Amino acid sequence: MKLLKQKKLYFSEGKSDKVYEVDLCESSTDLFIVNFRYGRRGATLREGTKTVFPVSYEEALKVYDKLIASKEKKGYSESGVVARKPIPKKETIPVNAIREETILTYLKEATLGTYARNWKVSRIILRALHLNITSAVTYISHFITSNDEFEQYAAIYALSEFEDTSAINTIFSVFTKIGFENKVGRIAAAYLLKHGNAIHQATIKEAAQQKMPKAFDSKTEFSNKIAIYFLNETAIDAAALYYAYIYAYNDKHLSTQLYNFIQQVPLKINTFKSIRYIYRAAEMLLDIPFLSLVSKRIAISKPGYTSDYVYLNNTYIAVEEEKKKANPSIAFSRKTKEYFNKINYKFVYELSTSDETNYIRYATELLCSLDDTIDNSKENLQYFYTYNYDEGSYAIEKRYFPKYHNFTALMYIVYGGSTRLQQTKTKWYSTEEIDVTTLPREEVLPQLWDTRSQEVLHILTHAKSDVAIHFSLRIIKDNPQFLENIPNTLLAKLVSHYHPNVLEIVLNVLERKYKSVQPEETIIISLVKSQNKRAIQLALDWIKKYESNYFSTSDFLVELLLTNQENVLLYLQEIYSKKLTYNLALTIEPLEPLFETPPIYSFQFLLSVNQLIGETYFGKLLSNVSEEKIRFLANSNSVTNRLFAANLSKHNTLAVYQLFRDSLDNYINSEEEILRKVGIELLAHFPDEYLIENHQQISAYCFSEYPEVREAIQPSIERLLILDKNFKEKLQSRLLYTITEAESYEGLHQDSYTMLTTFYGKDIPLINQKDIISLILSNYEFAQKLGTPLFKERINLEDLTIKQIVEIANSNVLEIRELLHNYFILNNRKINAELEEALHIFNSDWQDVIQWSCDFFEKYIEPKNWTIDILLYLCDHTKKEVQAFGRKMITAHFSEDKGVPLLLKLQEHPTTDMQFFVSNYLNTYAKDQPEIILKLEDYFKTSLFAIHTNRATKTRIYAFLEQESIKNKTVATMTVRIINAILGTKTITDKSNNIDILLTIIEAHPTIEVPLTLKPS
Repeated sequence: MKLLKQKKLYFSEGKSDKVYEVDLCESSTDLFIVNFRYGRRGATLREGTKTVFPVSYEEALKVYDKLIASKEKKGYSESGVVARKPIPKKETIPVNAIREETILTYLKEATLGTYARNWKVSRIILRALHLNITSAVTYISHFITSNDEFEQYAAIYALSEFEDTSAINTIFSVFTKIGFENKVGRIAAAYLLKHGNAIHQATIKEAAQQKMPKAFDSKTEFSNKIAIYFLNETAIDAAALYYAYIYAYNDKHLSTQLYNFIQQVPLKINTFKSIRYIYRAAEMLLDIPFLSLVSKRIAISKPGYTSDYVYLNNTYIAVEEEKKKANPSIAFSRKTKEYFNKINYKFVYELSTSDETNYIRYATELLCSLDDTIDNSKENLQYFYTYNYDEGSYAIEKRYFPKYHNFTALMYIVYGGSTRLQQTKTKWYSTEEIDVTTLPREEVLPQLWDTRSQEVLHILTHAKSDVAIHFSLRIIKDNPQFLENIPNTLLAKLVSHYHPNVLEIVLNVLERKYKSVQPEETIIISLVKSQNKRAIQLALDWIKKYESNYFSTSDFLVELLLTNQENVLLYLQEIYSKKLTYNLALTIEPLEPLFETPPIYSFQFLLSVNQLIGETYFGKLLSNVSEEKIRFLANSNSVTNRLFAANLSKHNTLAVYQLFRDSLDNYINSEEEILRKVGIELLAHFPDEYLIENHQQISAYCFSEYPEVREAIQPSIERLLILDKNFKEKLQSRLLYTITEAESYEGLHQDSYTMLTTFYGKDIPLINQKDIISLILSNYEFAQKLGTPLFKERINLEDLTIKQIVEIANSNVLEIRELLHNYFILNNRKINAELEEALHIFNSDWQDVIQWSCDFFEKYIEPKNWTIDILLYLCDHTKKEVQAFGRKMITAHFSEDKGVPLLLKLQEHPTTDMQFFVSNYLNTYAKDQPEIILKLEDYFKTSLFAIHTNRATKTRIYAFLEQESIKNKTVATMTVRIINAILGTKTITDKSNNIDILLTIIEAHPTIEVPLTLKPS
């Protein structure tokens, strides 16, 4: 199908734009189609009837043009998005005389009872109101007492809008008769609250009070009692909130509490009826705060039900039937929500065209009622698919729905002048994603907002939603003069605003305004409370610049202390760390917020305040806090309050002992680390007599399992060391013992070392030689750390015995071991003289000691000193390195006189290395000496029996035995005995060697019996 022509036309109704599209298409030769689509701009258009022409193109074109002309006649045009035309104000609507006469005639007939048309009288009354026919008031008043509720309702409503009070007594009579039982009574009540005198209003409010649940009847904690009523009551009056609204009307205190409750109340059974009634009353009374709030609540709340049937009590029930019941179990449907949204949109639109003052009031209140934390309104993205028949595919359209997109009245206020947003019947959207922070102004009546600085700043100050904030910021961007000459109270509120964009703008204003003058205290405090880094720094810079002025009174200091800002505490710690810079006597009462439970400040902040009070001169400002207050805080369940008690006592005019003698144990034995620490710290402020009397318990704290206790006790220990010399000596011994033994608790060694070096600095050199050696021989770091310098300073190695020196070789401290090395070299004569004792240095576990000891003994020990026993000691050592060194020394110092004794001694050595070493000397010292060979029998057995014996060792032994067995029958007999034992084992090794030796022995000594059976050849 080929598209020949297409035309799009638009028309504005004020609420939204209508769209009309006409197509002229050619399907085939002599076949033309004209079709059209229509609907709201931005919505899915409905298809019109297609007209097919199997005729000429000209005839089809005439139909096409005719359809377009008919719409253009009604005001449609091609001009893109049509600007909305403002509706003229009521008073400017020209009233057609004939229409007015007709309305008056109908009303007159209705009053006479002769009216017989289908048009309801209630509708005629409302039409008269709409056309502003004030001359109809006389007739309308007649229907106040009508038997038809709709006529009564319309009459009272119209008279209220006409501001007519001529029939007020009649309306009062209607209320006294009906009360709040139906809509007529409720509209009458609203009329009387708006137009009536004090008596009328008092009567209405008294009637509401009588109907209101008794639980509400209190001016204290009004909203809390309402909440408790809805939480606990079983038989709840669904109109309870409405009665509360009437009762609280014109009472600012009660109205504020009720407003806050309605802000969060769910719209459901027992509440929505009241919300509906309140909306109607607020609409007539033009009670803008409640009207805007209720409008918002209805717009953002989810409907209780959305279909004609609902599932209740395990069955489906018809909605229409349920609604007829006196106490229905359903409320707030989708249709109801759409209805209220529609009439609210109409209300706001008419205000914008006829009542600018109340339009601004309503918009201001509505924007301030938005709250992102509880409204749960979010931006949304949806995809819409439209099928293109020509291309045979779907076109995808993204629709971006802003926050509160289904709240059409709000959308009109915020985006009513937009050319990018489109709307459906219930929602507003854009086809392009836009950053709200960069949007241009799109509100309705921008010129009007340009003259309303007070309202714009009010919105900015009280806004709790991004929508309201960006709305006001866009206006301020075009009107920067709004921010000039702002009252300080308003500036302080803006500075305290939660939204960073608001604060950034205000900070720029403040920097200009206070460039050369001192800011007010309220501004400074607000800046500090803002939690914004730039704002806090700006405030601190000003405080430092005008410090003496700000600290001229205690009030500012108190406010500064209660800002919950750590940076402020750091600043105060700085100025009070060394002296009482500003001596401003403070009382404890203004600081009560610090002691509230549950706390309103962060735990970390309260700890920092405690540190400020307890560890700087700032605490002296609070030296007159009463004993009762400190004791009260000390017995609190709050950790921070107990800390405040302790820190306040440190600077109090009363003695700490007097304040805490009864509660100190509760602190020290607390499960809270920080309380244990502060409890121990308090001991330092107790009198000397107490410390001396309790010295054993106090010294035990030095070895506590809690590191904070060990740290905190040190000031008290320092005092005791001065007071009691005996205590000082005993504690030193215990500390020294502690660091040389295994650590009972992590960090105990370090803390003990700290106390030794801190409190015994001058006395440490008096530690005796035995203790010093114990320190350096300890396996623990801090003992070594303490002992090493003492050893170097105090211990002369010349004065030590070789036994002591050898013992020191076990020290973990390399520096000490290196001292020994030097000592050995410098005192080699002494070592030669006491070589046997010096060799015990090989018992050290340190490889470096073994290494330099081997080098030293090889180089510096005289040959004559290498006795058999000393060489055997080395060879018998458990360390292989020492054994190897022993063998090396035997080789170096082997002589005839030592040969045989060594051979006999070394044969008993179990190691394979030594067995091999011994085999080297068989031919030298045992050859041709049967008596020596026979003494080596055990050596031969051990070496030959062992599976893991060195192969070379066995080969040497077999060769030696074979050689000596030929020479000597006694040796041969021993050899047979050894081989016979070997052959008797389960594991036979070296079989060929054994057989060869036996054959050799048979040949040399035929009489010797051998374990072989020789077969005759």
